[in-house]
Amino acid sequence: MKHRVAIISVGNTEYTSLRRETRSKAELAFAAIKEALDEVRISIEDIDACVFTSVDGFEGNVRPARVLESFGQAHNVPLIDVNTGGSAGGSGVKEAVHLISAGIYELVLVYGSPTFNEVVDNQQVLNTASPPIFEKPFGLGAAHMGSLYGARYMREYNLTARELAQVAAKNHKAAVSNPFAHIRAGYTTEEVLNSPMVAWPLHLYEICPVSSGAVAMLFASEEKAKELCDTPVWVEAMSSIADTFLSGYKVYKDFENLKILAQRIYKEVGIKKPREELDVVEIFNPFAPFELLAYEALGFCEEGQGVNLMKEGATEIDGDIPCNPSGGVLCTNSGISASVTRHAEVALQLMGKAEGRQVKSPERGLAHSWGGNDGQFHTVAILSR
Repeated sequence: MKHRVAIISVGNTEYTSLRRETRSKAELAFAAIKEALDEVRISIEDIDACVFTSVDGFEGNVRPARVLESFGQAHNVPLIDVNTGGSAGGSGVKEAVHLISAGIYELVLVYGSPTFNEVVDNQQVLNTASPPIFEKPFGLGAAHMGSLYGARYMREYNLTARELAQVAAKNHKAAVSNPFAHIRAGYTTEEVLNSPMVAWPLHLYEICPVSSGAVAMLFASEEKAKELCDTPVWVEAMSSIADTFLSGYKVYKDFENLKILAQRIYKEVGIKKPREELDVVEIFNPFAPFELLAYEALGFCEEGQGVNLMKEGATEIDGDIPCNPSGGVLCTNSGISASVTRHAEVALQLMGKAEGRQVKSPERGLAHSWGGNDGQFHTVAILSR
């Protein structure tokens, strides 16, 4: 990077279900952005640019017209609209990093839009993701995509339904201590197994909820970061990878693209043993088996050993490679906001401000976002104190 880039503040709203949501799009945006600005005692007119992350299908449209005032449009603040499907949150963060590292701007706000609360029937939108693989009228949705990976993983490595449920229970346990988590019931392994079967082998509690809520992050140049923040978090590296949307050839065995991206970014920052050199990780895990696949793709263990890594307690909040101490997407899925939140959560951990879910003295972390009906798109960021 030409210029160093830092994260200096995070703003979250409360996360809830769509049926209980009483706030408008504008109110959600205002609340998240105001908290991020107030944290460093600046106003919206002090921002050099804003990045709005969204996805057109979930929004009903891709234009952030209803929340322009929250982005400083009254002050003529430039607005960049980023839409790369499910990975748009990570892509928006990457755009902010590029704008500052290139020396174009000094303060850039990234807003993670809640993308599930505008369409009448969100499931009908999700059902349109699968025709590249299966002909209509099957209408396979996101949960079916997760189940295909889960079924193959179980068969490949002789996993039991109980072991898969333990992954979900780990996240539900963590979410209890996260004041921003949507599902904070702390479901046990037995409760996960007793929840309704949705798409084999995935039970209801092994699948993320549909959440409403928003997040904002403020990125700064080195000079501005040191001026405005006592605990800046530095972006060591960030990159993305994309594959064709056509996916009939996929075998649902692993996250091959994520593995390639991880090796690329580790080489850039000199990480040789990620399990030893990373202190906290936020994985995009809308379905329980995805977390195991990500463990392996990110190099925390060998292929097929993800479940053993989890059962050892290594990925618990007090383990040697804490993964999703927030409860992850499995417990709070506000669409593109959830993608931005993976970066926000790691930043809060490194700032020492992760209320209720703080990892002990983390120095370096990894944030991951995922997109596409089969995980064709990934972003990975390495952040540090």
